[in-house]
Order: sequence, then C-alpha cells, then structure tokens
Amino acid sequence: MKQAYRWFLAFRGVLHSTKHKKQRIRRKFGYGFIFLLMGVALSSCAGSPTFLQSASPIADAQASLYRTLLVMSAGVFIVVEGLLVINIVWFRKNPAREITPSQRYRDVVVEAVYTIIPVVIVVVIFAMTINTMQTIAAPAEQPGDLNIDVRGHQWWWEFDYPDLGIITAHELHIPVGKNVFITLNSADVIHSFWVPQLAGKTDVFPDVTNHMWLRGDTVGAYHGQCSEYCGLNHANMRFTVYVDTPQDYQAWVANQQKPPVEPQDDLQKQGHTLIVNGICGSCHLLGEDGPEHVAPSLTHLFSRKGFAGETYDLNAENIRKWLTDNQAMKPGNDMIHVKNLPQSQINALVAYLTQLK
Repeated sequence: MKQAYRWFLAFRGVLHSTKHKKQRIRRKFGYGFIFLLMGVALSSCAGSPTFLQSASPIADAQASLYRTLLVMSAGVFIVVEGLLVINIVWFRKNPAREITPSQRYRDVVVEAVYTIIPVVIVVVIFAMTINTMQTIAAPAEQPGDLNIDVRGHQWWWEFDYPDLGIITAHELHIPVGKNVFITLNSADVIHSFWVPQLAGKTDVFPDVTNHMWLRGDTVGAYHGQCSEYCGLNHANMRFTVYVDTPQDYQAWVANQQKPPVEPQDDLQKQGHTLIVNGICGSCHLLGEDGPEHVAPSLTHLFSRKGFAGETYDLNAENIRKWLTDNQAMKPGNDMIHVKNLPQSQINALVAYLTQLK
C-alpha cells in the first residue's frame, strides 16, 4: 500500500512538472508572439522615408538592386534551409526505422555544385552592382541644371544657390526633372546628407569639399536627414526637399530674391533694429548684405514651414517660446547666449519676424 502511494506521489509530481513545463513553453511562445506583433506594428509606422518609394533615377536604381538581391537571398535561404529540414526529418532517430546515410569521402558532383553556384551568384551580384554604380554616376552638366552649395551645421542645414543669390535653410526647392549638382561641406563636425527617396548618403566633412547629385522626377515633398551621428541633437537635424513644378519653382525663386520686408509700425521697427543692430545681427543674415553668418538666414523666415532643423512648426507661438528659452526646446544649440530677453524685445522680434515671408 505504501509503495502504491509512493508511485501515486511520483506520478503526480511528473504530471505537475509536465504541466508547469507546458505552461512555461506556452508563456514563452506567447511573449514571442506579442513581440512579433509589436515589431510588425512598429515597422508599419508611417512617416519614415525609404528609398523603396523612389522618386528619382538614383533611388530607383538602388531600390531595383535591393529587391533583386532580396529575392536571390530568399531563394538561397529557402533551398539551404529546406534541405536542412528535410535531412533533419528524414534522418531523425527512430528505433523502428533506423536509416544511416551512406558515407563518402569525396563527391565531385556535390562539390562542383556547391562551388560553382555560389561563384555564379557572386559574379551576377558584382555585375548588377557595377551596372547600378554606372546608372547613379553623376551625368555631365547640361544647360538648365542647378548648382547648390549645402553646408551642415549643428544641427541644421544651409542651402546656398550661388547662381541665384539665394541663401536659405531647412528647405531645399528644386524644379522637377532637372539635375541638381550639390557641393557639400561642414561648418563643424562630420555630417551626412541623405534624402532616401531621391539620392543615397554622402558624408559632409569640415574643411573638405564633397559632391553629389540628385533629381526629382515626381512633384512632392521628400524628407531628408543627417545620417551621421553629430552630437546631442543629431536626430533633430532634418530638412525637406520640395520638387516643384516649373511655375511653382520660379515663383519661389522670385519671392526669395526679394529684399526683406520693411517694418510697418513702431513695434516691428523695434524688432527690425534688434535684428540688424542688436544681438541677432551678429549671427543671422537679413537680406544679401551682412556679416559672416553662422545661423540660418532670416530674410524670408516665414516662407518656411519649420525651424530648428525642422524640429518645430514655424509659427508665432513657437518663435516666442524659442526666444524665451531655446535651450529647453533644443539643448546644445548655438543660441545659448540668447537668454533672459525682456518681454518687450520678444514681442518686437515676433512682430517683425512673422512678416518675413
């Protein structure tokens, strides 16, 4: 009787252990499924630009190569893993059906297959890569093409159109279907200029000039960013490339070439004086003439949609907050010396700045 009771306790312990083991397995699979769903959900979040949604010949060539390599890689994965699974299942240990594969030291056919096929794949990939590189190589400059000097700062982008006499920031306007040749340099540290839907990444170095080109074939707004870690607010060093119709582009150029508007009342005049002769004028440019500037041009400030590296929407409320405490909005920016401004000066600056369209 005692022996039977011991057997009962042992059997119950086995059942209890098995039950907990199954629960642990279910829990692990449950967590894994939850994490998988989270990954799918996060990967589908909108707003991140991708070269797979190409709008230029450069991004289109890159996307085409990527998709081809993805299909080839998937094919190799399916074949290799399929053969592995077949062998695991077929030769699994089974007392009722013991199968021992034949043992061979050399097999010329097998060795030839797993040597020649990878070599052919690598050669094909090399040929496709060379063809893509030739496709995205900079074309010869033609009449009507555009030249732009791009300068990276911590943490914003400056765009200089030397042939048009335009200097702006955060927003790059180009005409649809025209080749744009870009000269790149940095005012401080290493950055990287990247517009995923229009062109690949190009590093931007201090004291070194680099070059790239792009072309927008579809009218629209394309988001770009710095893709080289460059300090505390690297993630807030964004910009937008606007591919405009010829008419919209000419209208934008005509507006940017206008001088800054004259102040209309006493409050705006006070703000204008603060910019030209006060603390703002030592860094910012207002109009074509002025000292060497290290901050974004204010000439047509409110013709843009964002500021501070497109971290914030450009409106009177955000400008007022910025002038009150810019370090709270974007820590580490170069306007650290602009603080504790009297409310009267902030009011005057906001009154005039909002007229610069």
